[in-house]
Amino acid sequence: MRKYMNPIPLGVYRHYKGNKYEVVGFAKHSEILEDMVIYKALYGEHGTWVRPLSMWENPIEVDGKTVKRFEYIGENGDTDRQHELREALRSINSTIEKCEKAILKLNEGTSQHTLTKRRIEAFYIAVSLIERELREES
Repeated sequence: MRKYMNPIPLGVYRHYKGNKYEVVGFAKHSEILEDMVIYKALYGEHGTWVRPLSMWENPIEVDGKTVKRFEYIGENGDTDRQHELREALRSINSTIEKCEKAILKLNEGTSQHTLTKRRIEAFYIAVSLIERELREES
């Protein structure tokens, strides 16, 4: 019997829409012999799913950028502090980018402009504090 080699690492992946999944194994489709990925949702009802490996690895275009459909983020489901800090940093940086685009459309001096400017400043402070914490934990 032929031993099946793992085509991608087992572990936790983030879908480009933000949800996390854990790859738990691999299989072959019984009819077409296509490699399949078996994975579990790490949210909601924690369902188990199967998807063609080719689809798993295939990059997609989102907002004009090519991104991985699933990005590997760790060996297991542990939620260690550094992982959580990196996740927060990713989320904050994404929000900063959106706010910086939005502020260009707002009239200076309006309450919306002022609020968005203050939010951006606060987010940059948060980024600085998280990055310092990550450096200290390394």
